[in-house]
Amino acid sequence: MHVKETVAACLSEAEGQFLSGETLAQKLHVSRNAIWKAVKALQEEGFPIETRKKIGYRMVRHADLLSEETIAPYLQSRILGHPLRVVSSVDSTNRLLQQMLREGATHGTVVVANAQTAGRGRQGRTFYSPAGTGLYFSVLVSQSISLQDAPLVTACTAVATARAIDKLYQTHTQIKWVNDLYLDGKKCCGILTEGSVSLESGKMESVIIGIGINIRSTGTALPEQLHNKATSLEEAIPGCHVERARLLTAVLWELEQALHDLPSRRFLGEYRSRSCLIGKTVTFITNDGTEKKVAVLDIADDCGLMVRDTFGKIETLRSGEVHIGTLA
Repeated sequence: MHVKETVAACLSEAEGQFLSGETLAQKLHVSRNAIWKAVKALQEEGFPIETRKKIGYRMVRHADLLSEETIAPYLQSRILGHPLRVVSSVDSTNRLLQQMLREGATHGTVVVANAQTAGRGRQGRTFYSPAGTGLYFSVLVSQSISLQDAPLVTACTAVATARAIDKLYQTHTQIKWVNDLYLDGKKCCGILTEGSVSLESGKMESVIIGIGINIRSTGTALPEQLHNKATSLEEAIPGCHVERARLLTAVLWELEQALHDLPSRRFLGEYRSRSCLIGKTVTFITNDGTEKKVAVLDIADDCGLMVRDTFGKIETLRSGEVHIGTLA
């Protein structure tokens, strides 16, 4: 564990009591200047650390910290999260996990970050990931998945994540086809799945599932153009206080169960019931930028979007973007 992560753990364990720079330096066998630099870096990443001259440092009590130590007590999944790697900041958890896969990472490996500097969404969009305001993590599924089932991984993940949120905070999370979760008509979570296909077996050999959940402070932490489109759990759910470690482990538990249902597709009924598009007229934008108005009829068994256009033609759309009202 690096100095910064160890300082964060020590201050968290102190439960709101001040620890002097000298005490921390002796415990970690580093200089007081190294402690000061670690604290400053943590503060810049959003950790609520109070500094008092000649007294030391303390972490605000009940700070929402992410570390192996804070996550471990809640982790109940048998495979997902074993092993688990937590980093303060990274360009993208998906990219880091891809690198780890090339270096031998195994099925179930999870990477969690307090912040992402280059978080990504579908079709190359940016997923803003400010420090301390969200839960950003990626999951490696390296068991073989048929190409027929591969398009369902995102839908399966959306259902699992929605279940975890609803069970913890007693709300009703909706899904916007195909990869976004919504509360009160605004996006609170995005999912990005990326896979590797074996030409020999004709199957997905590995899938990396990236999940980003807005937890708090979207009104100040996100760009102004997203204020009417995005929300967070604490902003959308009255009285809600999110412990990211607890939410992470709840999602991993639900996802582990849901992945067993991938071949049977038992989660599709719930995916349909959570849809915020079925029964509405939307603007569908194809990959080449063409726009058309369509009425959403249903979700197909392969997770395609069944629609009827203005001429009465019914078709199933499998790629593109949907816009309805303030949704984006």
